[in-house]
Parts: sequence; C-alpha cells; structure tokens
Amino acid sequence: MSWIKFTSAYVDGSWKTPFFVELDDDGRIMNTTSMHQGPVHESHSAYLISGVPNGHSHSFQYVMSGLSERVAPGRVDDDFWFWREQMYRLANAISPDELLSITTRLYCSMLEHGYTSVAEFHYLHHGEGGANYPRATQMAEVLFEAAEQAKIKLTLVPVYYNQAAPGLAIKQEQKRFYFKDTDRYLKFIEETTALAKVRFPSATVGYGVHSLRAAPLEDIKLILSTPWTQGPCHLHASEQIKDVESFVSAYGVRPIKWLAENTPLGARHNLVHATHLIPEERQLLGKSGATVVLCPTTEANLGDGIFPFLDYHRDGGSWSVGSDSQVNLNPFVEMAAPELTQRLLDQKRNVLVSDEAYISGDILFNAALTGGRRSVGLDEASYAVGSLFEGVLIDPDHDRIYGRPLDSILSILCYAPERDLIKCVYSEGVLNVVEGRHRLKTDSSLYRKSLKRLLPLITSSSG
Repeated sequence: MSWIKFTSAYVDGSWKTPFFVELDDDGRIMNTTSMHQGPVHESHSAYLISGVPNGHSHSFQYVMSGLSERVAPGRVDDDFWFWREQMYRLANAISPDELLSITTRLYCSMLEHGYTSVAEFHYLHHGEGGANYPRATQMAEVLFEAAEQAKIKLTLVPVYYNQAAPGLAIKQEQKRFYFKDTDRYLKFIEETTALAKVRFPSATVGYGVHSLRAAPLEDIKLILSTPWTQGPCHLHASEQIKDVESFVSAYGVRPIKWLAENTPLGARHNLVHATHLIPEERQLLGKSGATVVLCPTTEANLGDGIFPFLDYHRDGGSWSVGSDSQVNLNPFVEMAAPELTQRLLDQKRNVLVSDEAYISGDILFNAALTGGRRSVGLDEASYAVGSLFEGVLIDPDHDRIYGRPLDSILSILCYAPERDLIKCVYSEGVLNVVEGRHRLKTDSSLYRKSLKRLLPLITSSSG
C-alpha cells in the first residue's frame, strides 16, 4: 500500500489542493483525500485530472492517417466514399500480427495524449476474402493483447455487418466484416465475452451494428433491443447525407427517428457521429439518454458535415469524443472543436456558458468525461474506491500553465493545446507515461516492419 501526493486535482467539478491517493499493491484506489498527515511514498509536482475515455476508435486506420490527402490527376471531386475505397484496401490487407503491432503502438500514443480508456469499434472479424480464422476470435484476441501490453482500459465493441446498403448484398471488399445472420454474430459475441472473462478480465465487451446501412431493420432492432453483454452498444448513424437519403428512400423515415421509435434507446446506446439531424431527431435523441460520440477532427477530415452541437448540448444531450480514424490523438482538441465550429457559425465566443457554468473548458471536459464513461461502459465515478487508478498529470511549470489560476487549466488544455502539457499518465493502476513518453516506446521494430509491408499497398493506389 502507498500514498501518492499531487499538487492539485480536479475532482467532481472542482479543484482540490493538495490531493492524496492511497493505492493497494495492485494499483487499486483505497482512499482519496485532501488531508493526509501520514507518510507519502510518492509525490508529484503536477495537476491531476481524470483520464479521458475515447468513445470511438478504428485502430488499424492509424496507418493511413494523412495519406489520403490527394486526388488522382484529372479528378477534382473527393469525398468520404473515395476515402472509404482506400480504407478498404488497408482493412483487407492487414494481418493479425500487423494489427497487434499497430494497435499497441497507437494505444501507447493515446495514453501519451491523455486517453486512458478506449472503445474499439471492431469489424475486422475474418481473414482475407472472408475466410475463417482457426479461432473465430483471433482478431479480437489481438486487440485485447494490444490493450494489455499498452495498459489502456479496453472496451471491445464487435459489430454486426450483413449488407452493403439497404437491399444490397455484401461486396467482396466487405466480406472480412460479414456475418451471415444474427445467430452467428451473437455466437461470436458469446465467444468473445468468454475469452475476455478468462484471459483479459480487465477488458469490457460491448456489441452493436456497424451502421444503419449495414444491416436489415429487423436485425438492427434485435441487436439494439437486448443487452447482450455487460458493455455498451454502439453504431454509426447519419454520418453522411447519403446515409440519410438512402435510408429514407428505402424505408420512408429518417434514421434517427426510426431508431427512437423502434428501439429502446437509452444510456447503454452510443450513436457515432449522428451528424445530420433535424430538430425533431435531435430532441428525441437528447431525451433518450443515449450518447452521441463526436469525432470532430475525423468528421472534418472526411467532410461529413457539422453536428448541431449547441442545440443538442442545450437540450441536455449526452456526448463523448473519439479519435475514430486517428488523424488526431489529442482528446482536448476533439472537445474544443465543436465549440470552435459553433463560434465560427455564430460569430460569438464561449457559446456554451451560462449563469450556472461559466468556464468553457470545464463545461467541455465535464461533459466529455461523463458521456465518455458511458461510451466505454464505466459505471463508477472517477477515483472510485476499488477501481484501478488512472489519471493524467499536467505539468505546472509548462510555459502555458505556469502562474495561471487553477480554474483556467482545463480551458488551456482545450484551447491552447500542446503535446508536452501532459507530464505523466497513470493507467490500469500503473505509471505508464513518464515525461511524456510511454514505457513501451523504446522499441518500434515490429511497428515499422508492419508499415514496410502495408504502406505501399495504400500509397500505390492513392491519388
């Protein structure tokens, strides 16, 4: 057992100075207090904040970040659907060993940036061309192993993928994602849950549907209407205008309205993006208790559109942030992006503030933390007794931080972000990031070996 001292800590919406945490030998919290007179075994000159939950990640896409920012000569139009073609090439090429090396490296980087938990949206279920692996859960095992090595709290969300679009059979390039029916998918969920229980007990298993275009309505209703695991339920929804238009054309109703009227949307459910909402859908979603997972830098990169952030927030809607395609790994950039977009639209500043909550960074952080914990399926509050200790240590001597009042710290993180503001990170009860660098970053050989094979497959056909 040991006591750790921090200069200050942001706890339950306010700063505590000083702050002490007592840990058992496994790194679990036994006590927290601002008043401790006994011996201290470890002391940090740092400001402690909760680690941020990453509500949506496709780890394999880390390889292609920045490589799709060109078009072929003679083609001036580019959009999500062209980007998806390049992404499919990578998705169909990556091997289990390559996924392990890439995901481990990525998860280490997530921790360096302040994420301490992640919901991994998983659909690389099968081998090349849809061939079965010797073990159905082989790619899931890889993701569990990567999280265990990096020491990030993983919520694995294996999702159902059954069709290319409403009424259209699966395409060749989607066969790696494919389940023939819900029975086979639910069996896979059972097998994955059993695997986690035995070999990766700190991980959580969720469930869901890839998107509203990727499954028949009766399958979506079945999967979303029952808590198949202890974890959260996720799906992409209304990301692109084309998604909405094709759904309306096929079924005669808007997608979010259909979900609200035909599934028991609630605190367990997470809708990724939900970009294109009309006011009725926005209000239905806000009242449902479901969480919208916003991935602003990815959404901007892909040209998705602009989520009605201010109105949704004022409706009391729950939201979290995610790194999605990994073009940005700083969670505070993701938090600030919707507010900054709203400022541009309204030509005003600090658009979220009210008489009750008047510090923008605090509002963003509190909302992203609350919604994020729902997105990864964490029920207990930050620093709950019995939980493995996790936290992000901010450097009080950094040029952007030194001398500033405590109540400006979260706003500085959001609106003046720099990589080296984060000094150290605890995750899974262990100090894993020291002086800004993860302990596993000393060896990059396996990661670089994976890049050597995969990058030519992406870049040879891009643009």
